[in-house]
Amino acid sequence: MKFFGKIVITFNDIFPKEEPIGINEYLEGIDREMLLKFSSFILGFSRNSDYENPLSFLRMYFSKENMGFMNEVFENLKYFVNKGAFEMDTYSFPYIVSSLFFFENAHNKDYGESKKYSNQEIEIRIFKAYLLLNKINTTDRTLILNESTKYLKGDISRYVTAYCLGLFLNNSDFSNYDVRKIFVTQTIRAISFFNFLEQREEAQELLKAFYKEYDISGYQDYVKGLLPIKISVITKEKEAHTDITIPKGENQASSIQFLEKFSINKSQLLQEFDFVNIRSSPIYRVDKNTFRLTYPLFVLELIGNGLYFKFKAINDKLPKESKVKDLYGLKTYEFSEKYILHRVLKEYFGNRYFQRNGDELDSGYDGAPDYYVRNGKRIFLFESKDILINAQVKQSSDFRIIDKELAIKLYQNEKGKAKAVLQIINNIRKILSKTLEFDSGFNPRNVIIHPVLVLHYRIFNTSGLNKWINFWFQDELENLKTEGYNVSNVKPLVLIDIDTLIFNKDVFKNNKLTLEEVLSFYQDNFINFSVKERKYRSEEEATQASKNSLIPFGDYLDDKIDSEGLRVIPEEFKEKAYGLFDKSDVDKI
Repeated sequence: MKFFGKIVITFNDIFPKEEPIGINEYLEGIDREMLLKFSSFILGFSRNSDYENPLSFLRMYFSKENMGFMNEVFENLKYFVNKGAFEMDTYSFPYIVSSLFFFENAHNKDYGESKKYSNQEIEIRIFKAYLLLNKINTTDRTLILNESTKYLKGDISRYVTAYCLGLFLNNSDFSNYDVRKIFVTQTIRAISFFNFLEQREEAQELLKAFYKEYDISGYQDYVKGLLPIKISVITKEKEAHTDITIPKGENQASSIQFLEKFSINKSQLLQEFDFVNIRSSPIYRVDKNTFRLTYPLFVLELIGNGLYFKFKAINDKLPKESKVKDLYGLKTYEFSEKYILHRVLKEYFGNRYFQRNGDELDSGYDGAPDYYVRNGKRIFLFESKDILINAQVKQSSDFRIIDKELAIKLYQNEKGKAKAVLQIINNIRKILSKTLEFDSGFNPRNVIIHPVLVLHYRIFNTSGLNKWINFWFQDELENLKTEGYNVSNVKPLVLIDIDTLIFNKDVFKNNKLTLEEVLSFYQDNFINFSVKERKYRSEEEATQASKNSLIPFGDYLDDKIDSEGLRVIPEEFKEKAYGLFDKSDVDKI
Protein backbone atom coordinates (compact mmCIF):
# COMPACT_ATOMS: atom_id res chain seq x y z
CA MET A 1 0.00 0.00 0.00
CA LYS A 2 1.35 3.38 -1.03
CA PHE A 3 0.87 6.80 0.52
CA PHE A 4 0.17 9.42 -2.16
CA GLY A 5 -1.90 12.47 -3.02
CA LYS A 6 -2.64 14.94 -5.81
CA ILE A 7 -1.25 18.47 -6.05
CA VAL A 8 -4.15 20.93 -6.21
CA ILE A 9 -4.06 23.60 -8.94
CA THR A 10 -4.73 27.10 -7.62
CA PHE A 11 -5.60 30.54 -8.98
CA ASN A 12 -2.01 31.78 -8.88
CA ASP A 13 -0.77 28.73 -10.79
CA ILE A 14 -3.00 29.57 -13.78
CA PHE A 15 -3.23 33.35 -13.52
CA PRO A 16 0.09 34.41 -11.96
CA LYS A 17 -0.16 38.02 -13.19
CA GLU A 18 -3.83 38.53 -12.33
CA GLU A 19 -4.99 39.96 -9.01
CA PRO A 20 -8.10 37.99 -8.02
CA ILE A 21 -11.26 39.65 -6.78
CA GLY A 22 -13.26 38.08 -3.94
CA ILE A 23 -15.13 34.79 -4.33
CA ASN A 24 -18.46 36.49 -3.77
CA GLU A 25 -17.59 39.12 -6.36
CA TYR A 26 -16.99 36.41 -8.94
CA LEU A 27 -20.29 34.74 -8.10
CA GLU A 28 -22.45 37.81 -7.52
CA GLY A 29 -25.37 37.89 -9.94
CA ILE A 30 -25.14 34.22 -10.92
CA ASP A 31 -28.34 32.29 -10.26
CA ARG A 32 -28.13 30.38 -6.97
CA GLU A 33 -29.57 27.24 -8.56
CA MET A 34 -26.80 27.37 -11.16
CA LEU A 35 -24.18 27.46 -8.37
CA LEU A 36 -25.80 24.58 -6.50
CA LYS A 37 -26.00 22.61 -9.74
CA PHE A 38 -22.25 23.11 -10.27
CA SER A 39 -21.66 22.07 -6.65
CA SER A 40 -23.65 18.86 -7.06
CA PHE A 41 -21.85 18.14 -10.31
CA ILE A 42 -18.30 18.49 -9.00
CA LEU A 43 -19.10 16.82 -5.66
CA GLY A 44 -20.20 13.77 -7.64
CA PHE A 45 -16.68 13.10 -8.90
CA SER A 46 -15.39 9.84 -7.51
CA ARG A 47 -11.98 9.32 -6.02
CA ASN A 48 -9.44 8.53 -8.74
CA SER A 49 -11.80 10.34 -11.08
CA ASP A 50 -11.03 10.64 -14.78
CA TYR A 51 -11.40 14.37 -14.23
CA GLU A 52 -8.42 14.49 -11.89
CA ASN A 53 -6.49 14.63 -15.14
CA PRO A 54 -6.24 18.41 -15.77
CA LEU A 55 -6.86 18.29 -19.53
CA SER A 56 -9.82 15.93 -19.11
CA PHE A 57 -11.33 18.32 -16.58
CA LEU A 58 -10.89 21.37 -18.83
CA ARG A 59 -12.41 19.58 -21.83
CA MET A 60 -15.35 18.45 -19.73
CA TYR A 61 -15.96 21.79 -18.03
CA PHE A 62 -15.65 24.39 -20.79
CA SER A 63 -18.11 24.71 -23.67
CA LYS A 64 -17.04 25.02 -27.32
CA GLU A 65 -17.53 28.78 -27.11
CA ASN A 66 -14.78 28.92 -24.46
CA MET A 67 -12.18 26.81 -26.29
CA GLY A 68 -9.89 29.83 -26.67
CA PHE A 69 -9.95 30.52 -22.93
CA MET A 70 -9.51 26.82 -22.15
CA ASN A 71 -6.42 26.61 -24.37
CA GLU A 72 -4.96 29.65 -22.63
CA VAL A 73 -5.55 28.01 -19.24
CA PHE A 74 -3.89 24.79 -20.35
CA GLU A 75 -0.86 26.59 -21.78
CA ASN A 76 -0.45 28.47 -18.48
CA LEU A 77 -0.73 25.18 -16.61
CA LYS A 78 1.92 23.52 -18.79
CA TYR A 79 4.27 26.44 -18.17
CA PHE A 80 3.68 26.14 -14.41
CA VAL A 81 4.13 22.34 -14.37
CA ASN A 82 7.33 22.47 -16.42
CA LYS A 83 8.93 24.69 -13.77
CA GLY A 84 8.38 22.02 -11.10
CA ALA A 85 9.57 18.49 -10.44
CA PHE A 86 6.29 16.63 -11.02
CA GLU A 87 4.45 15.39 -14.11
CA MET A 88 1.14 16.82 -15.33
CA ASP A 89 -0.92 13.84 -14.09
CA THR A 90 0.23 14.60 -10.52
CA TYR A 91 -1.94 17.76 -10.55
CA SER A 92 -5.70 18.16 -10.25
CA PHE A 93 -8.28 20.95 -10.51
CA PRO A 94 -11.02 19.29 -8.39
CA TYR A 95 -10.33 19.31 -4.65
CA ILE A 96 -13.00 17.93 -2.35
CA VAL A 97 -12.61 20.56 0.38
CA SER A 98 -13.02 23.39 -2.15
CA SER A 99 -16.06 21.63 -3.62
CA LEU A 100 -17.67 21.40 -0.18
CA PHE A 101 -16.86 25.03 0.61
CA PHE A 102 -18.30 26.06 -2.76
CA PHE A 103 -21.59 24.34 -1.91
CA GLU A 104 -21.76 25.86 1.57
CA ASN A 105 -21.00 29.30 0.12
CA ALA A 106 -23.66 28.96 -2.56
CA HIS A 107 -26.17 27.65 -0.03
CA ASN A 108 -25.60 30.46 2.50
CA LYS A 109 -25.17 33.55 0.35
CA ASP A 110 -27.72 35.81 -1.26
CA TYR A 111 -26.17 36.99 -4.51
CA GLY A 112 -28.99 39.35 -5.36
CA GLU A 113 -30.71 39.56 -8.72
CA SER A 114 -29.34 37.42 -11.50
CA LYS A 115 -27.30 39.35 -14.03
CA LYS A 116 -27.41 38.75 -17.75
CA TYR A 117 -24.09 36.98 -18.01
CA SER A 118 -23.49 34.83 -21.06
CA ASN A 119 -22.84 31.11 -20.51
CA GLN A 120 -19.19 31.73 -21.39
CA GLU A 121 -18.90 34.44 -18.72
CA ILE A 122 -20.56 32.23 -16.09
CA GLU A 123 -18.15 29.37 -16.84
CA ILE A 124 -15.14 31.63 -16.42
CA ARG A 125 -16.40 33.34 -13.26
CA ILE A 126 -17.24 30.03 -11.54
CA PHE A 127 -13.89 28.57 -12.66
CA LYS A 128 -11.94 31.48 -11.20
CA ALA A 129 -13.94 31.41 -7.94
CA TYR A 130 -13.23 27.69 -7.59
CA LEU A 131 -9.49 28.15 -8.23
CA LEU A 132 -9.45 30.90 -5.62
CA LEU A 133 -11.03 28.47 -3.15
CA ASN A 134 -8.26 26.02 -4.06
CA LYS A 135 -5.70 28.67 -3.16
CA ILE A 136 -7.39 29.40 0.18
CA ASN A 137 -7.67 25.69 1.00
CA THR A 138 -4.11 24.74 0.01
CA THR A 139 -1.58 27.59 -0.35
CA ASP A 140 -3.01 29.70 2.47
CA ARG A 141 -3.47 26.66 4.71
CA THR A 142 0.12 25.59 4.06
CA LEU A 143 1.40 28.94 5.29
CA ILE A 144 -0.56 28.46 8.52
CA LEU A 145 0.69 24.88 8.85
CA ASN A 146 4.31 25.88 8.21
CA GLU A 147 4.18 28.53 10.90
CA SER A 148 2.40 26.35 13.46
CA THR A 149 4.83 23.41 13.15
CA LYS A 150 8.09 25.39 13.33
CA TYR A 151 8.56 24.54 17.00
CA LEU A 152 8.84 20.84 16.14
CA LYS A 153 11.67 21.07 13.60
CA GLY A 154 14.23 19.95 16.17
CA ASP A 155 12.57 16.51 16.23
CA ILE A 156 12.28 15.38 12.61
CA SER A 157 10.01 12.41 13.34
CA ARG A 158 7.48 14.50 15.26
CA TYR A 159 7.74 17.33 12.76
CA VAL A 160 6.97 15.12 9.75
CA THR A 161 4.11 13.40 11.57
CA ALA A 162 2.58 16.69 12.72
CA TYR A 163 2.91 18.18 9.25
CA CYS A 164 1.18 15.17 7.67
CA LEU A 165 -1.62 15.31 10.24
CA GLY A 166 -2.11 19.05 9.77
CA LEU A 167 -2.12 18.61 6.00
CA PHE A 168 -4.75 15.85 5.83
CA LEU A 169 -6.99 16.25 8.87
CA ASN A 170 -9.34 18.73 7.17
CA ASN A 171 -10.02 16.44 4.18
CA SER A 172 -9.22 12.83 5.12
CA ASP A 173 -12.78 11.70 5.84
CA PHE A 174 -13.93 13.15 2.48
CA SER A 175 -11.14 11.76 0.32
CA ASN A 176 -10.23 8.50 2.06
CA TYR A 177 -13.18 6.12 2.03
CA ASP A 178 -14.69 3.01 0.43
CA VAL A 179 -18.34 3.43 -0.61
CA ARG A 180 -19.26 -0.22 -0.04
CA LYS A 181 -17.61 -0.28 3.37
CA ILE A 182 -19.57 2.78 4.46
CA PHE A 183 -22.82 1.44 3.01
CA VAL A 184 -22.45 -1.91 4.79
CA THR A 185 -21.29 -0.53 8.14
CA GLN A 186 -23.80 2.32 8.24
CA THR A 187 -26.63 -0.13 7.55
CA ILE A 188 -25.40 -2.48 10.29
CA ARG A 189 -25.02 0.41 12.74
CA ALA A 190 -28.51 1.73 11.92
CA ILE A 191 -30.19 -1.63 12.46
CA SER A 192 -28.10 -2.17 15.61
CA PHE A 193 -29.25 1.19 16.99
CA PHE A 194 -32.89 0.25 16.46
CA ASN A 195 -32.29 -3.16 18.08
CA PHE A 196 -30.56 -1.45 21.00
CA LEU A 197 -33.42 1.02 21.57
CA GLU A 198 -35.98 -1.81 21.39
CA GLN A 199 -34.23 -3.37 24.40
CA ARG A 200 -34.31 -0.15 26.45
CA GLU A 201 -37.47 0.40 28.45
CA GLU A 202 -36.92 4.17 28.61
CA ALA A 203 -36.83 4.41 24.80
CA GLN A 204 -40.15 2.78 23.94
CA GLU A 205 -42.16 6.01 23.61
CA LEU A 206 -39.39 7.51 21.52
CA LEU A 207 -39.44 4.55 19.14
CA LYS A 208 -43.22 4.78 18.76
CA ALA A 209 -42.95 8.48 17.98
CA PHE A 210 -40.21 7.82 15.42
CA TYR A 211 -42.25 5.18 13.60
CA LYS A 212 -45.27 7.48 13.63
CA GLU A 213 -43.21 10.36 12.21
CA TYR A 214 -42.08 8.22 9.26
CA ASP A 215 -45.43 6.42 8.94
CA ILE A 216 -43.78 3.01 9.25
CA SER A 217 -44.47 -0.04 11.37
CA GLY A 218 -40.85 -0.79 12.30
CA TYR A 219 -37.21 -0.22 11.51
CA GLN A 220 -37.39 -2.71 8.64
CA ASP A 221 -39.57 -0.25 6.72
CA TYR A 222 -37.07 2.52 7.46
CA VAL A 223 -34.19 0.50 5.97
CA LYS A 224 -36.31 -0.47 2.95
CA GLY A 225 -37.24 3.17 2.41
CA LEU A 226 -33.59 4.09 2.04
CA LEU A 227 -32.88 1.38 -0.52
CA PRO A 228 -33.23 3.64 -3.62
CA ILE A 229 -30.56 5.92 -2.17
CA LYS A 230 -28.20 3.08 -1.35
CA ILE A 231 -28.52 1.38 -4.72
CA SER A 232 -28.06 4.67 -6.58
CA VAL A 233 -24.81 5.42 -4.74
CA ILE A 234 -23.38 1.91 -4.92
CA THR A 235 -24.16 1.24 -8.57
CA LYS A 236 -23.64 4.68 -10.10
CA GLU A 237 -21.57 4.39 -13.25
CA LYS A 238 -21.20 7.99 -14.35
CA GLU A 239 -19.48 10.75 -12.46
CA ALA A 240 -21.13 14.01 -11.36
CA HIS A 241 -24.47 14.18 -9.56
CA THR A 242 -26.71 11.21 -8.86
CA ASP A 243 -30.47 11.47 -9.42
CA ILE A 244 -33.16 9.17 -8.06
CA THR A 245 -36.43 9.02 -9.98
CA ILE A 246 -39.32 7.48 -8.06
CA PRO A 247 -41.29 5.31 -10.52
CA LYS A 248 -45.06 5.48 -10.79
CA GLY A 249 -46.98 2.95 -8.77
CA GLU A 250 -48.86 2.46 -5.55
CA ASN A 251 -45.78 3.25 -3.43
CA GLN A 252 -44.73 6.40 -5.28
CA ALA A 253 -46.38 8.88 -2.91
CA SER A 254 -45.10 7.18 0.25
CA SER A 255 -41.57 6.86 -1.22
CA ILE A 256 -41.50 10.57 -2.06
CA GLN A 257 -42.79 11.49 1.39
CA PHE A 258 -40.16 9.28 3.01
CA LEU A 259 -37.25 10.76 1.04
CA GLU A 260 -38.42 14.29 1.82
CA LYS A 261 -38.02 13.50 5.51
CA PHE A 262 -34.57 11.97 5.13
CA SER A 263 -32.67 15.23 5.66
CA ILE A 264 -32.25 16.60 9.18
CA ASN A 265 -32.38 20.13 10.51
CA LYS A 266 -28.84 21.52 10.55
CA SER A 267 -29.54 23.09 13.98
CA GLN A 268 -29.73 19.54 15.36
CA LEU A 269 -26.19 18.70 14.29
CA LEU A 270 -23.43 18.83 16.87
CA GLN A 271 -21.24 21.90 16.52
CA GLU A 272 -18.26 19.62 15.94
CA PHE A 273 -19.43 18.80 12.40
CA ASP A 274 -18.12 20.81 9.47
CA PHE A 275 -20.16 21.59 6.32
CA VAL A 276 -23.44 21.37 8.22
CA ASN A 277 -25.65 22.46 5.32
CA ILE A 278 -24.66 19.62 3.05
CA ARG A 279 -24.31 17.10 5.89
CA SER A 280 -27.84 17.78 7.08
CA SER A 281 -29.40 17.98 3.60
CA PRO A 282 -27.33 15.86 1.20
CA ILE A 283 -30.46 15.11 -0.84
CA TYR A 284 -32.95 17.56 -2.34
CA ARG A 285 -35.98 17.43 -4.59
CA VAL A 286 -35.35 18.46 -8.21
CA ASP A 287 -38.88 18.02 -9.56
CA LYS A 288 -42.10 16.16 -8.82
CA ASN A 289 -40.61 12.65 -8.92
CA THR A 290 -36.83 13.23 -8.87
CA PHE A 291 -34.36 13.66 -6.00
CA ARG A 292 -30.70 14.60 -6.35
CA LEU A 293 -27.91 13.38 -4.09
CA THR A 294 -25.71 16.42 -3.54
CA TYR A 295 -22.86 14.44 -2.00
CA PRO A 296 -23.32 10.64 -1.90
CA LEU A 297 -20.84 10.10 0.95
CA PHE A 298 -22.87 12.26 3.35
CA VAL A 299 -26.07 10.55 2.20
CA LEU A 300 -24.69 7.16 3.24
CA GLU A 301 -23.36 8.47 6.54
CA LEU A 302 -26.78 9.85 7.47
CA ILE A 303 -28.15 6.29 7.39
CA GLY A 304 -26.36 5.34 10.60
CA ASN A 305 -24.63 8.42 12.02
CA GLY A 306 -27.65 10.59 11.26
CA LEU A 307 -30.10 8.43 13.20
CA TYR A 308 -29.17 9.99 16.53
CA PHE A 309 -30.06 13.46 15.24
CA LYS A 310 -33.40 12.26 13.85
CA PHE A 311 -34.23 10.67 17.20
CA LYS A 312 -33.04 13.75 19.06
CA ALA A 313 -35.39 16.03 17.09
CA ILE A 314 -38.32 13.78 18.00
CA ASN A 315 -37.19 13.28 21.60
CA ASP A 316 -37.03 17.05 22.15
CA LYS A 317 -40.74 17.33 21.29
CA LEU A 318 -41.96 14.52 23.54
CA PRO A 319 -43.69 15.24 26.86
CA LYS A 320 -41.29 15.31 29.78
CA GLU A 321 -42.46 11.96 31.14
CA SER A 322 -41.90 10.24 27.76
CA LYS A 323 -38.49 11.71 26.94
CA VAL A 324 -35.24 9.78 27.12
CA LYS A 325 -33.44 11.88 29.71
CA ASP A 326 -29.88 11.58 28.39
CA LEU A 327 -30.18 10.47 24.78
CA TYR A 328 -26.66 11.63 23.95
CA GLY A 329 -25.14 9.60 26.78
CA LEU A 330 -27.29 6.63 25.79
CA LYS A 331 -25.92 6.81 22.26
CA THR A 332 -22.23 7.54 22.97
CA TYR A 333 -21.73 5.37 26.05
CA GLU A 334 -24.37 2.66 26.32
CA PHE A 335 -24.67 2.07 22.56
CA SER A 336 -21.30 2.92 20.97
CA GLU A 337 -18.85 2.18 23.76
CA LYS A 338 -20.63 -0.82 25.21
CA TYR A 339 -23.33 -2.38 23.01
CA ILE A 340 -21.45 -2.14 19.69
CA LEU A 341 -17.87 -2.58 20.91
CA HIS A 342 -18.61 -5.48 23.24
CA ARG A 343 -20.45 -7.50 20.60
CA VAL A 344 -17.86 -6.85 17.89
CA LEU A 345 -14.87 -7.83 20.03
CA LYS A 346 -16.64 -10.90 21.35
CA GLU A 347 -16.94 -12.07 17.75
CA TYR A 348 -13.26 -11.34 17.14
CA PHE A 349 -12.12 -13.46 20.06
CA GLY A 350 -15.01 -15.94 20.34
CA ASN A 351 -15.07 -17.91 23.57
CA ARG A 352 -11.30 -18.19 23.66
CA TYR A 353 -9.00 -16.62 26.22
CA PHE A 354 -9.72 -14.69 29.41
CA GLN A 355 -12.16 -11.88 28.51
CA ARG A 356 -13.94 -9.13 30.44
CA ASN A 357 -16.09 -6.35 29.00
CA GLY A 358 -17.03 -2.96 30.42
CA ASP A 359 -20.39 -4.16 31.74
CA GLU A 360 -18.61 -6.76 33.84
CA LEU A 361 -15.89 -4.38 35.03
CA ASP A 362 -17.37 -0.89 35.45
CA SER A 363 -19.49 -1.60 38.51
CA GLY A 364 -16.74 -3.24 40.52
CA TYR A 365 -13.46 -1.69 39.39
CA ASP A 366 -12.50 1.95 39.13
CA GLY A 367 -10.92 2.99 35.80
CA ALA A 368 -11.22 -0.46 34.22
CA PRO A 369 -10.68 -0.81 30.45
CA ASP A 370 -13.66 -0.92 28.09
CA TYR A 371 -12.63 -4.41 27.01
CA TYR A 372 -9.90 -6.72 28.29
CA VAL A 373 -8.53 -9.90 26.72
CA ARG A 374 -5.64 -12.09 27.87
CA ASN A 375 -4.27 -14.89 25.70
CA GLY A 376 -1.57 -16.52 27.81
CA LYS A 377 1.07 -13.85 28.28
CA ARG A 378 -0.51 -11.46 25.75
CA ILE A 379 -2.95 -8.83 27.00
CA PHE A 380 -5.17 -6.69 24.77
CA LEU A 381 -6.38 -3.45 26.37
CA PHE A 382 -9.25 -1.66 24.58
CA GLU A 383 -10.43 1.86 25.29
CA SER A 384 -13.38 3.29 23.32
CA LYS A 385 -14.31 6.93 22.61
CA ASP A 386 -17.36 8.11 20.64
CA ILE A 387 -16.14 11.66 20.10
CA LEU A 388 -15.57 14.20 17.31
CA ILE A 389 -13.01 16.88 16.54
CA ASN A 390 -14.42 20.41 16.59
CA ALA A 391 -15.18 21.59 13.03
CA GLN A 392 -13.31 24.89 13.33
CA VAL A 393 -10.25 23.10 14.69
CA LYS A 394 -10.43 20.46 11.98
CA GLN A 395 -10.53 23.08 9.22
CA SER A 396 -7.95 25.41 10.80
CA SER A 397 -4.69 23.77 9.57
CA ASP A 398 -3.10 25.33 12.67
CA PHE A 399 -1.28 22.43 14.28
CA ARG A 400 -1.02 24.02 17.71
CA ILE A 401 -4.82 24.30 17.83
CA ILE A 402 -5.24 20.77 16.46
CA ASP A 403 -2.81 19.36 19.02
CA LYS A 404 -4.61 21.10 21.87
CA GLU A 405 -8.01 19.80 20.74
CA LEU A 406 -6.73 16.24 20.41
CA ALA A 407 -5.10 16.41 23.83
CA ILE A 408 -8.35 17.55 25.48
CA LYS A 409 -10.31 14.75 23.81
CA LEU A 410 -7.76 11.93 24.03
CA TYR A 411 -5.12 12.78 26.66
CA GLN A 412 -6.30 15.00 29.50
CA ASN A 413 -9.19 17.46 29.54
CA GLU A 414 -9.24 21.07 30.81
CA LYS A 415 -10.09 19.91 34.31
CA GLY A 416 -7.16 17.52 34.45
CA LYS A 417 -9.28 14.40 34.01
CA ALA A 418 -7.46 11.49 32.38
CA LYS A 419 -8.72 10.61 28.91
CA ALA A 420 -7.98 7.66 26.62
CA VAL A 421 -4.16 7.66 26.58
CA LEU A 422 -3.77 8.20 30.33
CA GLN A 423 -6.59 5.74 31.07
CA ILE A 424 -4.71 3.05 29.14
CA ILE A 425 -1.44 3.99 30.86
CA ASN A 426 -3.10 3.67 34.29
CA ASN A 427 -4.21 0.13 33.45
CA ILE A 428 -0.74 -0.74 32.15
CA ARG A 429 0.68 0.47 35.47
CA LYS A 430 -1.72 -1.87 37.28
CA ILE A 431 -0.71 -4.80 35.06
CA LEU A 432 3.02 -4.22 35.54
CA SER A 433 2.62 -3.74 39.30
CA LYS A 434 0.33 -6.81 39.56
CA THR A 435 -2.42 -4.69 41.13
CA LEU A 436 -5.04 -5.32 38.42
CA GLU A 437 -8.04 -6.30 40.52
CA PHE A 438 -9.87 -8.61 38.09
CA ASP A 439 -7.03 -10.70 36.64
CA SER A 440 -3.92 -12.16 38.27
CA GLY A 441 -3.18 -15.05 35.91
CA PHE A 442 -0.04 -13.61 34.37
CA ASN A 443 3.55 -12.79 35.19
CA PRO A 444 4.16 -9.00 34.83
CA ARG A 445 7.83 -9.67 33.96
CA ASN A 446 7.06 -11.38 30.64
CA VAL A 447 3.57 -10.12 29.78
CA ILE A 448 3.15 -8.53 26.30
CA ILE A 449 0.60 -5.69 26.20
CA HIS A 450 -1.25 -4.54 23.06
CA PRO A 451 -3.04 -1.21 23.75
CA VAL A 452 -5.88 -0.28 21.34
CA LEU A 453 -7.98 2.87 21.16
CA VAL A 454 -11.29 2.41 19.30
CA LEU A 455 -12.88 5.55 17.83
CA HIS A 456 -16.33 5.86 16.28
CA TYR A 457 -15.89 8.41 13.47
CA ARG A 458 -13.80 8.02 10.33
CA ILE A 459 -12.01 11.35 10.83
CA PHE A 460 -9.71 9.48 13.23
CA ASN A 461 -8.58 7.32 10.31
CA THR A 462 -6.31 10.17 9.18
CA SER A 463 -2.70 9.62 8.11
CA GLY A 464 -0.25 10.59 10.83
CA LEU A 465 -2.80 10.70 13.64
CA ASN A 466 -1.94 7.31 15.12
CA LYS A 467 1.76 8.15 15.22
CA TRP A 468 1.11 11.51 16.87
CA ILE A 469 -1.08 10.05 19.62
CA ASN A 470 1.50 7.31 20.10
CA PHE A 471 4.17 9.95 20.81
CA TRP A 472 2.15 10.95 23.89
CA PHE A 473 1.79 7.29 24.76
CA GLN A 474 5.55 6.70 24.48
CA ASP A 475 6.24 9.75 26.67
CA GLU A 476 3.99 8.26 29.32
CA LEU A 477 5.76 4.91 29.02
CA GLU A 478 9.01 6.75 29.74
CA ASN A 479 7.38 8.08 32.91
CA LEU A 480 6.47 4.51 33.89
CA LYS A 481 10.06 3.55 33.23
CA THR A 482 11.31 6.21 35.66
CA GLU A 483 8.88 4.75 38.22
CA GLY A 484 10.81 1.49 37.92
CA TYR A 485 8.58 -0.50 35.57
CA ASN A 486 9.91 -2.58 32.68
CA VAL A 487 7.95 -1.34 29.65
CA SER A 488 9.95 -3.16 26.97
CA ASN A 489 7.03 -5.51 26.24
CA VAL A 490 4.41 -2.77 25.91
CA LYS A 491 3.54 -2.40 22.22
CA PRO A 492 2.74 0.98 20.60
CA LEU A 493 -0.80 2.31 20.88
CA VAL A 494 -2.99 1.51 17.84
CA LEU A 495 -6.03 3.59 16.80
CA ILE A 496 -8.84 1.64 15.07
CA ASP A 497 -12.11 3.09 13.82
CA ILE A 498 -15.23 1.08 14.64
CA ASP A 499 -16.24 0.70 10.97
CA THR A 500 -12.98 -1.16 10.29
CA LEU A 501 -13.73 -3.55 13.17
CA ILE A 502 -17.30 -4.13 11.94
CA PHE A 503 -16.43 -4.49 8.26
CA ASN A 504 -13.59 -6.99 8.75
CA LYS A 505 -14.71 -9.03 11.73
CA ASP A 506 -15.68 -12.19 9.79
CA VAL A 507 -12.10 -12.59 8.57
CA PHE A 508 -11.01 -12.82 12.22
CA LYS A 509 -14.09 -14.68 13.40
CA ASN A 510 -13.35 -17.41 10.83
CA ASN A 511 -9.65 -17.48 11.80
CA LYS A 512 -8.36 -16.31 8.41
CA LEU A 513 -6.30 -13.77 10.36
CA THR A 514 -5.69 -13.09 14.03
CA LEU A 515 -5.89 -9.67 15.63
CA GLU A 516 -2.57 -10.37 17.33
CA GLU A 517 -0.94 -10.94 13.93
CA VAL A 518 -2.13 -7.73 12.26
CA LEU A 519 -1.65 -5.55 15.33
CA SER A 520 1.91 -6.78 15.80
CA PHE A 521 2.79 -6.21 12.15
CA TYR A 522 1.32 -2.71 12.15
CA GLN A 523 2.97 -1.81 15.46
CA ASP A 524 6.39 -3.01 14.28
CA ASN A 525 6.31 -1.88 10.64
CA PHE A 526 4.22 1.28 10.72
CA ILE A 527 4.12 3.00 14.12
CA ASN A 528 7.65 1.91 15.06
CA PHE A 529 8.97 2.25 11.50
CA SER A 530 12.50 3.51 10.98
CA VAL A 531 14.64 3.50 7.82
CA LYS A 532 17.58 2.39 9.95
CA GLU A 533 18.64 -1.22 9.45
CA ARG A 534 16.40 -1.48 6.33
CA LYS A 535 17.79 -1.69 2.81
CA TYR A 536 16.47 0.53 0.01
CA ARG A 537 17.55 0.91 -3.59
CA SER A 538 17.38 4.70 -3.50
CA GLU A 539 16.76 7.69 -1.27
CA GLU A 540 13.39 8.17 -2.98
CA GLU A 541 12.36 4.61 -2.08
CA ALA A 542 13.37 5.16 1.55
CA THR A 543 11.43 8.44 1.64
CA GLN A 544 8.33 6.74 0.22
CA ALA A 545 8.61 3.95 2.79
CA SER A 546 8.77 6.55 5.55
CA LYS A 547 5.64 8.24 4.16
CA ASN A 548 3.85 4.89 3.93
CA SER A 549 4.42 4.34 7.66
CA LEU A 550 1.97 7.19 8.34
CA ILE A 551 -0.92 5.20 6.85
CA PRO A 552 -3.71 4.53 9.40
CA PHE A 553 -4.47 1.02 10.64
CA GLY A 554 -7.86 0.90 8.88
CA ASP A 555 -6.24 1.46 5.48
CA TYR A 556 -3.51 -1.08 6.18
CA LEU A 557 -6.00 -3.76 7.26
CA ASP A 558 -8.48 -3.17 4.41
CA ASP A 559 -5.66 -3.33 1.88
CA LYS A 560 -4.22 -6.51 3.40
CA ILE A 561 -7.59 -8.29 3.37
CA ASP A 562 -8.36 -7.20 -0.20
CA SER A 563 -4.90 -8.02 -1.57
CA GLU A 564 -4.95 -11.49 0.01
CA GLY A 565 -8.42 -12.26 -1.39
CA LEU A 566 -10.00 -12.56 2.05
CA ARG A 567 -12.80 -9.99 1.57
CA VAL A 568 -16.30 -11.29 2.31
CA ILE A 569 -19.65 -9.58 2.84
CA PRO A 570 -20.15 -9.48 6.62
CA GLU A 571 -22.50 -12.20 7.87
CA GLU A 572 -24.19 -9.65 10.13
CA PHE A 573 -25.11 -7.60 7.06
CA LYS A 574 -26.52 -10.67 5.35
CA GLU A 575 -28.52 -11.66 8.42
CA LYS A 576 -29.91 -8.23 9.23
CA ALA A 577 -30.26 -6.56 5.84
CA TYR A 578 -30.57 -9.13 3.06
CA GLY A 579 -34.06 -10.13 4.11
CA LEU A 580 -35.18 -6.52 3.70
CA PHE A 581 -34.00 -6.24 0.09
CA ASP A 582 -35.18 -7.82 -3.14
CA LYS A 583 -32.68 -10.31 -4.57
CA SER A 584 -32.26 -8.16 -7.69
CA ASP A 585 -31.23 -5.25 -5.47
CA VAL A 586 -28.83 -7.39 -3.44
CA ASP A 587 -27.08 -8.47 -6.63
CA LYS A 588 -26.34 -4.81 -7.41
CA ILE A 589 -24.49 -4.24 -4.14
